[in-house]
Amino acid sequence: MPDIASPFAPALAGLLARASVPPRLLRAPGPDRQVLDRAVSAALCAPDHGGLKPWRFVFIEGVARAALGDVLATSIAARMPETPPARLDLERGKPLRAPLVVAAGAALRHDHPGVPAWEQEASAAAGIMNFMNALDAQGFGACWLSSPALRDPAVKFALGFAETDALLGWIYIGTPDPSWQRPVRPAPEGFRRDWVPGTL
Repeated sequence: MPDIASPFAPALAGLLARASVPPRLLRAPGPDRQVLDRAVSAALCAPDHGGLKPWRFVFIEGVARAALGDVLATSIAARMPETPPARLDLERGKPLRAPLVVAAGAALRHDHPGVPAWEQEASAAAGIMNFMNALDAQGFGACWLSSPALRDPAVKFALGFAETDALLGWIYIGTPDPSWQRPVRPAPEGFRRDWVPGTL
């Protein structure tokens, strides 16, 4: 049985306490480069079948967030020309909700038949989770969001991703507002079971 008094106990406590912070509750300051480098280093520890290193993180802060908002508004206007101006303004303002937005993706290799694309994306997703855990451990809040724009080739191109890459999410990062409270998690019993061969 693990020793809960061991030096590893704080790390486990951090994992058990981690929670996403909604963008509306993320404030300045955002993390500095040392904090972000530690978080990326944690991402690089994710499982990686074939050693393909698919993890990619693009940092978007300051005025670049407004430029990303323009990219997102252009994307939705191209995909849905009937989008009303108010909805375009909403899309344009999304990246401004937090001090830092990270475009997280996977640089996919399609010349490794033994490591299919879904495994590479899974590795990148595991890296994103490590990245967020490391941010939480350093006192910052983060929220992993998705949107149809992630599948827009024009958005990938604007952010410097290759056509064959996968954008996996927008990570909003900042300092949690003092009003934010960590949620109560459900008991683990409802999410695991033992398999008995020959039974359903």
